Amino acid sequence: MHVNETYVDLAGRLAEASGKIVRRHFRSLSGVGEKQDLTPVTIADKEAEIVMREMIQVEYPDHGIVGEEGGNTLQNNEFVWVLDPIDGTKNYASGSYQFGTLISLLKGGICILGIIDQPVLKERWLGVRGQPTTFNGDPVQARTCDELTHAWMYSSSPDMFRLDDKKKFARLASRVKYSLFGTDCIGYGLVASGFTDIICEAQMRLWDYTAHIPIIEGAGGVISDWMGNPLTLNSRGTVLACGDVRMHEAALEALSEPENS
Repeated sequence: MHVNETYVDLAGRLAEASGKIVRRHFRSLSGVGEKQDLTPVTIADKEAEIVMREMIQVEYPDHGIVGEEGGNTLQNNEFVWVLDPIDGTKNYASGSYQFGTLISLLKGGICILGIIDQPVLKERWLGVRGQPTTFNGDPVQARTCDELTHAWMYSSSPDMFRLDDKKKFARLASRVKYSLFGTDCIGYGLVASGFTDIICEAQMRLWDYTAHIPIIEGAGGVISDWMGNPLTLNSRGTVLACGDVRMHEAALEALSEPENS
């Protein structure tokens, strides 16, 4: 699938514009509040999304927008931008570098473009459907890993696993070499760049995972839900991303084993 370069250019400019705001408020103790679900939100989240929305609406007024902070606009149109101004707000608000801005573009419900942007460190992964993933402009490749006992796995937080998901995750975590926490979206970039092997997460919303699809796939990896199904607009919130298809198959098997096995 050919992706119009003007969309790629706009996505890059969205990342630059939001990045200026995110950097300006980084490690500031002011402007941190709570949403109705008691999760934190900062002034940078709000301002960055407003700026990105305005830029999209000026250049493509017929494109839909789904954002974590600003809601949905024209979300049933053919082209829809999905925005998460700060993925990893808890990390950002506490001064950690483990956060990023997620920008993606869907065409007919399929993600054709995704960006993970870490604006403070100035690190950016770009995935475009049908093209190799790049990191700061240079192609990257996921690494090979054919056994769970050799795999490094990241998840954003152990708190995201509940009920049956918690048991399934514990079974997978017990079989990998290392199970680590705290990277949020940056972990997906690390898989794409070949530094780690598995990302396993739950309770994910649309803006949490769409950008990662072309980034992981363009680096030679595989991304799906815990049943092995492609991630879609209606995915229930589990995500499994692996740099090696053999690792993906092994991880799916561990997640799906019966409780008494």
